[in-house]
Amino acid sequence: MKFHSPQNSLLVCFLLVSSPAVAGHGFVTTFGDIEWLPEPGRTPDTVGYQFDSWSEAGQLWLATTARQVVDLSLGFAREKLAETEAMLTAQDTSAARIALEQYWYYIDRAEQALPQAADGQDEDGIALVEALTTHLLEHQYILTIIHTDLSVESRGILREVFTTAQQRYPRIADRLPRKKRGALFFKEEEVRWSVEMALREDEEGG
Repeated sequence: MKFHSPQNSLLVCFLLVSSPAVAGHGFVTTFGDIEWLPEPGRTPDTVGYQFDSWSEAGQLWLATTARQVVDLSLGFAREKLAETEAMLTAQDTSAARIALEQYWYYIDRAEQALPQAADGQDEDGIALVEALTTHLLEHQYILTIIHTDLSVESRGILREVFTTAQQRYPRIADRLPRKKRGALFFKEEEVRWSVEMALREDEEGG
């Protein structure tokens, strides 16, 4: 859409400048209300890290519904991303990879807990699929923000995460009804753009 009149130009400037959340591309971000990662707590480079894994496994074992498994798994996945950020910032790539392995494990657990079919007759199932797809988008977006402050070696690990996430996301998102999937369009496009910019920065040696 083109804006030719001074009034329209002023309106566009007002909307962009007055918005509380503007992304790096200059447009209002669809992730303005995103919840950032929690404090990492124990990280893979510390003694007792395995105890956290046992505790998480115990909580999942006690879960009795798909909703409980998905909620727990997504919560644990966010913690693993926080651990990953901490380890990448410390340039401990081996520990970061351990955290990422755990991250994908919990994403797998959430996906496995989804109902076999989430159609218009199964609102609970649709809500679980939507929760997982939304979290995957938010996780990718957060990592594109983190990416800027990392070393070249650490960025290489995130490149692998972006590639895996971009491959897995459509398989899960395609289980949503068309209307629900359509509602995620702008988030999907912003994530795609943010990932492309992050990878381009790597290629240009930024």
